This record gives sequence, C-alpha cells and structure tokens, in this order.
Amino acid sequence: MTARHVLKATALLLLAYTLTFAVGAWFGHAIAAEPFPTGQSSRWVREVAPASPLDADKPAKPADDAITWAARGEQTCIKCHDTVTDRTIMKTAHGVKDDPTSPMANHACESCHGPSDEHNNARPPKGEKRPPVDVSFKEPLASPVDKRNEVCRSCHLGEEHINWPGSKHQQADVACTDCHTLHTTQDPVMDKMTQPEVCFSCHAQQRGEAQAFSHHPIKEGKVSCSDCHAVHGSGGPSLLTEMTTNETCYTCHAEQRGPFIWEHEPVRDDCMTCHTPHGSTQKHLLTMRDPFLCMTCHQTSRNSHDALLSGGNQLPGGSGVGSYNMLLSSGCSNCHSKVHGSSAPSGGMLTH
Repeated sequence: MTARHVLKATALLLLAYTLTFAVGAWFGHAIAAEPFPTGQSSRWVREVAPASPLDADKPAKPADDAITWAARGEQTCIKCHDTVTDRTIMKTAHGVKDDPTSPMANHACESCHGPSDEHNNARPPKGEKRPPVDVSFKEPLASPVDKRNEVCRSCHLGEEHINWPGSKHQQADVACTDCHTLHTTQDPVMDKMTQPEVCFSCHAQQRGEAQAFSHHPIKEGKVSCSDCHAVHGSGGPSLLTEMTTNETCYTCHAEQRGPFIWEHEPVRDDCMTCHTPHGSTQKHLLTMRDPFLCMTCHQTSRNSHDALLSGGNQLPGGSGVGSYNMLLSSGCSNCHSKVHGSSAPSGGMLTH
C-alpha cells in the first residue's frame, strides 16, 4: 500500500470518528433537554413512548397549541369555585406557581381537570348546570377511573409508583383520588395518624382486627398501613413492601431473623403460620391460644394434646398433671421460650 493510500484511509477513519462523536453529542443533548417547556402542561403534550405496555394502545395527546385554555388560568375558575377548600390548592405542592413542574405553573386548574372551554364559557339558563369539566374527580359526575388516573400518572410515574400498572388496586379500579385528597395542605393518607382510616374505608375486616386486644400499634399512630404494604404495587403477596411475609416482618423484628443454630421450621416458613398481622384476641398476635396453637403441629409430643384434654389423667406417652398445669398457665412457651429459634449449643428443644 502506497503512502497516498495510507493517508486516504486515515482521513476516512478520522471523518467517521468525527461524525460518530457529533451524532452522539446531539443525541445526548436531545435526551437531556427539558421535555415539557415552562408554560406547557405535561399531560397534554406528552408524545413520548408510552410509560408501560398497558398504555401502548393509547393515542398521543394533542399538541399544546391545538387546545383552547382558559386565558386567565386559575382566575377563571375562582370566579365560581371560591370556597376555602377550592383555594387551599394554592397552598399545596400542586399550587406552587414558581415551580415549573407543578400543575399551577402550567395551565393552572386545567392542568389536571383538562381543557374545559365548554364548561368555562357556557351560559346555561337559570336552574341548569354548566357542562362538566373535561376531567372530574368527584361524584356524581366523576370521569372514568382510567381517565382520572391518567392525569396523576402523567407526573407520578417513577419510584414507588412504577408498579401501579397491573397491581391489585389498579385491577380493582381504585382511583388515585379515592385515597388521596389534593385540595388540602395535609393529605390524610400521608399522615400516620389518619392514614389507617383511609385504608379502613375499604378494608373493613382489617379495621375490626386492629381494634382487638393484641394488635400492631396502628391506632396509636406508631405503625401505618404503608409501613408493611406498598399500596401502589408490589412484587410480593398482599402488596407487601418486601417479596415475602417474613422479609416484611424482619424490617421491624430483626431479632427473629436469625440465623439460629436450632431453627423452628414454621418460623422459617411463614410468620403467619402462628401470627395474624392486624390484630388478635390472643397475646402476641397469635392465631390461637398457646398450647393449642403448638398442638396443631406437635400432636405426638410427650406433652400430648390428649393429655391436656384429659384433665391431667396419666396417658401413655403423656405427662399427667404437668400437662394440665401447662394448660392452665401460659402454655408451651413456659419452658420452650425460644420459639423463634435458639443459638445455644444445647438449645435443641428451644428452651434457652
């Protein structure tokens, strides 16, 4: 190869590298650019790829300049919606006009309620109501759940909300506003003291269990539903924050995690084998009274179930009066106190 050919090949190679660098720099700049310029509503100009496969068949929203917005923003709405509750939105994160990501900094009330030109400009005869807004969050004119949730998901897509599509609450047609209250400075579902009442409005059985003698300190405000449940979606059962029941329990009860030299098999399997999480009439959230709980597995132990029910009569393999005394007192845990596991070399019977 001559020197001329070498120079020509080198020049072509340099040109290829230059073009590659230029294209990469342009693409990176396009990705980093602000997708929703100030003054535009992210919900109505979103034309990027769908957020999830469930949205794949949804058409893109029309361009911002193709929509008629209220010329005076929130002032158009306040002319009629002028109660304390209506105005409180201005004191929340959604109403901060200096924050370009908030709805109020874009198209004010219409950022969430949609372009409502017919509603704003209607002059109905006396006694008749205006046409509803494009998106209504209240009954009796509430929009379909999917349409209401689409408004919220246009901003709240990542982090804990990423598992919402396909979650149990989404499949049950739960709307975001069924749980969240937006026109208030303190959303009840975001406060530990008031959150349970929001959840209990649907989960009535758990409300009753939480009032039992033995219960997690939910009504005391020390534990909230969202400490254990990922309400926007989870990979675990029952919307738990972790993948298993045990891993969720261990976030607070780490001393029961182990590892132990002598393990109690039901503990390793599932905490709910012995415990009910919301409340119980038995101590320590047990599903039934000890020793009867233990006897559901240990029916052939030396302190047998038959011996307990016999009133202390000596039975083959039983321990007579000792068993009867155990029935009247605390039960098996009087002696087998390390019911979750023991690390003592001689703790095979979980006694110490």
